[in-house]
Amino acid sequence: MLDFEDVTPRKRTTDENNEIKEQIESTAEDIKNETIEESAAMQPETDAEEPMTENAEAAPEEDTEKEPVPQPSVREYHYEEQVKKPVKKKKGWARFIVGCLVIGIAGGGSIGAGYGLVDNLMTERNAVSGTPSGVQKASSGEIYSATDIVKAVKPSVVSVSTKISGVTNYWGAFSIPYESEGAGSGVIFYSDDSRVAIATNNHVVEGAKTIYVTFEDDISVPAKVIGTRSESDLAVLTVAWKDLNDAGIEQVTTAVFGDSDALEVGSEVIAIGNAMGMGLSATDGIISMKEQTIHVDGNELGVLQTSAAINSGNSGGALVNASGEVIGINTAKYNSSMVEGMGYAIPSNYITPIVEELLKTGTQPKPYIGISGTNITEETAPMYKLPVGALVLEIVEGSPAEDAGLQIGDVITQFNGQTIMDMDALVEQVGQTEVGSVVDMYVIRNGNTGIELEIKIGDKNV
Repeated sequence: MLDFEDVTPRKRTTDENNEIKEQIESTAEDIKNETIEESAAMQPETDAEEPMTENAEAAPEEDTEKEPVPQPSVREYHYEEQVKKPVKKKKGWARFIVGCLVIGIAGGGSIGAGYGLVDNLMTERNAVSGTPSGVQKASSGEIYSATDIVKAVKPSVVSVSTKISGVTNYWGAFSIPYESEGAGSGVIFYSDDSRVAIATNNHVVEGAKTIYVTFEDDISVPAKVIGTRSESDLAVLTVAWKDLNDAGIEQVTTAVFGDSDALEVGSEVIAIGNAMGMGLSATDGIISMKEQTIHVDGNELGVLQTSAAINSGNSGGALVNASGEVIGINTAKYNSSMVEGMGYAIPSNYITPIVEELLKTGTQPKPYIGISGTNITEETAPMYKLPVGALVLEIVEGSPAEDAGLQIGDVITQFNGQTIMDMDALVEQVGQTEVGSVVDMYVIRNGNTGIELEIKIGDKNV
């Protein structure tokens, strides 16, 4: 085993390097023929093992042609002994030894670079075979621990707290006001002189009356929604720098988004977020599936599947690759007592253009009338003695539907001149209508009374 302690490499002159290079080339030729021969010119002098003195560091005299080849250092002597043993070697390993010697010349006479290369190769082999060796930074090949990655990325992840209030109506007989609190996560993706922008899930902030974002686990500031896209389950929040400065925060960390397409099944990932509303925490796992489809709040999403634990409150948090890059926004988990290790994240390549657009333009107007309901089909209509159409079960307070005089229990059979056979048909027609326009709506009330109403299409995002 080589001992590399307390050996200071000596810088050689150009002539010395040329002479040693010729020796190495000669040795390489011998190795190529699979025989390492003894060479008197390569034998170390008897005093080669003596430590180098200060004189050894002095510059050589001008007449270098007559000066003998400098004696190798202790480290070089041991290494040359290893090379010169008359033992038949494999060509691949022999070429590697010569490569190490060349690296040693370029580095000023030390073979430490060669040793470092061996160490790197062994580390890579350990990583391939599954031996724990830390996580590797893809861009530079450097090895980092999960701890280092969490420390680097965690400052760019925030906790999101929401408060939602409203009124629930029960068949028009009575209504009950309610107020609830929610918890989620977000990822800082932009900052300028006036504001900080945070990406999160739409379902984290949907319907929220107040939103607070918590930095550094204990400093909370108010935030506002400037853009949402429910079909993608994404939203963008902003926080004013004035509020941050008033809270004592002078700087924030912006996350770096990576290439989610570059992931492989088995790639190591770390999920960071406000799990269970108890503050930021991290879990690790792998990419289990690159292309999975799930449904969130009635929307179909293409997501990454991961074995990293995704719990309530993790929604909107970061899924990070081995290079410390955000490659997904955590969005959901498979909720079943029979299933473990099935969490989902929206891929970064899908997220990036959407959040940039939302930050720039805000939320696009979304036609809205403010009801929820169910289908009255041809099969169920005779049972309930109702016409085929969309049965209204709930009306949002202050919504266009309430303003139009729509009532719970009404069955919508026509909208803007189009026959309505079910809720899906109604949603499609509302979505195709321009915000602010006034359209006719025909309903059946109490099972037998037809009523024509006018309704002004509102904007759900206002």
